[in-house]
Amino acid sequence: MCGIVGIVGNSPVAPLIVDALKRLEYRGYDSAGIATIEHGRLDRRRAEGKLVNLERRLKDEPLDGMIGIGHTRWATHGVPNESNAHPHFSDGVAIVHNGIIENFAELRDELMRDGYSFTSQTDTEVVAHLVARELAKGLKPVEAAHKALKRLEGAFALAIMFKGDEDLIVGARNGPPLAVGHGDGQMFLGSDAIALAPFTNSITYLEDGDWAVVRRNQVDIFDMGGNKVDRKRQQSLSTSFMVDKGNRRHFMEKEIHEQPEVISHTLAHYVDFVGGVSKPLDLPFDFAKIDRLAISACGTAYLAGLISKYWFERYARLPVDIDVASEFRYREMPLSKNDAA
Repeated sequence: MCGIVGIVGNSPVAPLIVDALKRLEYRGYDSAGIATIEHGRLDRRRAEGKLVNLERRLKDEPLDGMIGIGHTRWATHGVPNESNAHPHFSDGVAIVHNGIIENFAELRDELMRDGYSFTSQTDTEVVAHLVARELAKGLKPVEAAHKALKRLEGAFALAIMFKGDEDLIVGARNGPPLAVGHGDGQMFLGSDAIALAPFTNSITYLEDGDWAVVRRNQVDIFDMGGNKVDRKRQQSLSTSFMVDKGNRRHFMEKEIHEQPEVISHTLAHYVDFVGGVSKPLDLPFDFAKIDRLAISACGTAYLAGLISKYWFERYARLPVDIDVASEFRYREMPLSKNDAA
């Protein structure tokens, strides 16, 4: 899964973004990049491979600016190279993106008919061009971003910057997670709270369909209809230690050795180890009244779902369907009032 970091700061942000991207290395990636604005001008550095390659590039060609966005990419559309690495630019617009724009081919054809050319193989570049086209029509940056977002289909988390505005990042979520971090005279965007842990522990998580106007001293969150919405601001328990490899060679080795402790902490929410009994669960439904259970999950959560399928069917005698979450959304599963998903 790709990683996103955005900072509207009060000091040069490029080194901070690199450090934040390092905390997202556990996600896996094949290229990385950063864009900043200085004196109204957009600039970027990108590199194929590990973040060390981007760091070398920045050492030779530093980026200044107190606002910026960064990204680690795991290739879906197009090979992993510098041209396909994020951020992508279009006429004063810079953008980074997690997820997949499902109608990108249709949008690309439309944009090409309007004279826009593409320098990458990615689905992301269509978003940059869509926003730039709305700017060319006379819309202001926030309005242009909102209008472009409404054209998108699929799963996406986005961070968008605009040439000439050093106090604005527009973020959007439809599927992949995106969080806003609150600071003192500075604001942050991140794929998760772990990326933002060294900067702030005051976090607002965007919900599906939300988009946010992030400035140094405030954030306004809207739904896709343009209506302002309130989202809970909360204290994050994430720490930078959580994404440190420690004395392990890589994150997978670290996670393997952490499994006993993680499982114990997880089970402690549901089991009283002293009494040897399960704790009462506050659930919105009664398992005894359910005829069937549907589970959707991805990655290791999907593997956990496979185990739970065996347990539910063996011990609760409850039929279970399980799907990879990215495919479940396309499935038209018949659900009765006594089914739970």
